[in-house]
Amino acid sequence: MNQSNWFSIDDLELQHQTSPANPPVIKERKLPEKLDMDSILSQYKQIEINSNLIKYIVFENEITENSKQINVKSKIKLKCEERDLEGNLANKGTNNIQATKISMASSIPYIQGLRSAFLTMKEGDIAWFKLSNEQMYTEQEIASGIPVQNLQKYFKIDILEVTQPELPIDLTSLENRLKQMELFKIEGNQFYEKQQYQSALLRYQRGLNFLEKWPKKFESNPVAIEAKRNSLLVLSSNKAQCLIKLQDYKQAISVLEPLIGQMRNKQYEVKNYYRLISCFHKIDEQVKADFYYRQVIHMCQLSQEEKHLFNSIKFKK
Repeated sequence: MNQSNWFSIDDLELQHQTSPANPPVIKERKLPEKLDMDSILSQYKQIEINSNLIKYIVFENEITENSKQINVKSKIKLKCEERDLEGNLANKGTNNIQATKISMASSIPYIQGLRSAFLTMKEGDIAWFKLSNEQMYTEQEIASGIPVQNLQKYFKIDILEVTQPELPIDLTSLENRLKQMELFKIEGNQFYEKQQYQSALLRYQRGLNFLEKWPKKFESNPVAIEAKRNSLLVLSSNKAQCLIKLQDYKQAISVLEPLIGQMRNKQYEVKNYYRLISCFHKIDEQVKADFYYRQVIHMCQLSQEEKHLFNSIKFKK
């Protein structure tokens, strides 16, 4: 590893003796007469990225199939050390000199200013960057009278980890569309189990919106037609149940009533009749409740337990 022979800026170092009887001895460390970052960085391979940014390679990780190159959507864990022309540490005592996480999509000026630098790196790389772009300076620094050519900063960046965003599913294939539909249902169910009914409702609704954008090329495919129909009924049924939990009974009725006839012989048919009848009772629409009560009694083969359940609604006062 081509490590830097970087020095410590501190001019004093404590060396503790092995004997507790002896106090710590302060030993002076000999430093160069004048610290000059340009001289120090001259030992490294230099690459001009643009007119305001020069890269000095300290260590470059090998390129492999699994190399994680930084892109505009990456999330990064890094260490960043900032120094001025004389080598004075500018961000001492801040979190930046420790491992920190950033997103390349962030609008923070520091990240925007070093975006070009980050995009030349990958996981495991270490490099210095000389930056002379005025956008990285405060108004006070620019107004201080320092010549523009001296408005330079130096950043040592150590890329510890790069996380790439997941690529969107290719929805041009039927298989992937079916997977995406199932994912909306699964995510909604997970929120529902946690009693986060509003979040579950939004997931089911996203699934229904997804179905509305069904590609025409699948409209003649029997497998796609049946999958779309089943997903529509399941997502609508789950959406209605969330609305009931949120006590929005009229909205739940508007979801269930148009589809109840399409649920014939489905395993959730009786369940949705129960939901629909319960909602009509909640808003005191007895005529509608009785209508669907007669339907479920005559059309569905109810177990004794289910009959008792429906009767408990009908005769509830």
